[in-house]
Amino acid sequence: MFRLGWQVLRERIGDVVDPARVRRATQISAAVAVLALIAAVVLQVRFAWAGTSVLGTVAATATATVTLGFGLLLFSCFPTARHVDPAATINGRQVRPDAQLAVRWSVQPYLDRHARPVAPEDRAAVLNDVPLLQRGLIRRLSRLGPTMIGLALVVLGGSIAMGSHSVFPLWMVLYVVLLPEMVIRLGRSERARIAALATAPPPDSEGPQWRRDPTGSKLGLPGD
Repeated sequence: MFRLGWQVLRERIGDVVDPARVRRATQISAAVAVLALIAAVVLQVRFAWAGTSVLGTVAATATATVTLGFGLLLFSCFPTARHVDPAATINGRQVRPDAQLAVRWSVQPYLDRHARPVAPEDRAAVLNDVPLLQRGLIRRLSRLGPTMIGLALVVLGGSIAMGSHSVFPLWMVLYVVLLPEMVIRLGRSERARIAALATAPPPDSEGPQWRRDPTGSKLGLPGD
C-alpha cells in the first residue's frame, strides 16, 4: 500500500500544489538557509566559538543539520497550494476541494487494511469521495512533510551540538508514524477507487413507468 500511495502522490501532487509557488518558496528558503550557514561558518572561522579538531567537526555537522532544518521549516510557512476555482463557493464562501480528510460511512469500510469488493450501490459514493480524500491527503503531506522533516533535523542538530540524544527519538516516532501512515492511506484509497471502477454500476431501479398523460402511449420509457 505504501508503494501504491507513493505512486498516487507523485502522479497527482501537481493537481494540488502550484509549481510556481513551490519554486518561489524553495528559492527563498534556500537563500535564507545558505546565508545562515555562511554566517555560522564565518563566525566559526573568526571567533572559533565551537573550538577546533573533533569538536569543530561536530559543531559544523550540527550547524549544517540545523540550517537545513530551518530551511525546511521556512519552506513550510509559504503557501504552495493552487488557487481555488472561483466557482467553488457555497453561499458566497470559498471552499477548498482539497481539504477533505473524511469520507461518508458507506465508503469507510473500503479503506480498511483488508481489501473488499465494492458493492454496486456504493460505487458512485466511492468514486465521488475517494478523489477528494486523495487531494486532501496530498495537500496535508505537502505541508506536514517539510515541517516534520525540518523539526527532526533541527532536533537532531541540537542533539549533536549538545551531546544529548534523549529528545530526538520523540520526533523520529512522530515522523515515522504520521507521514508513512498517510501515504498508506493514499494507497488504500486508490485500491478502493480501482475496485469501484471494476464494479458494474447498479441496474436502473426505476424501469418502465405508466404515463399519467391520458393521450398517447400509456407506457413511459426511461428518460421520457
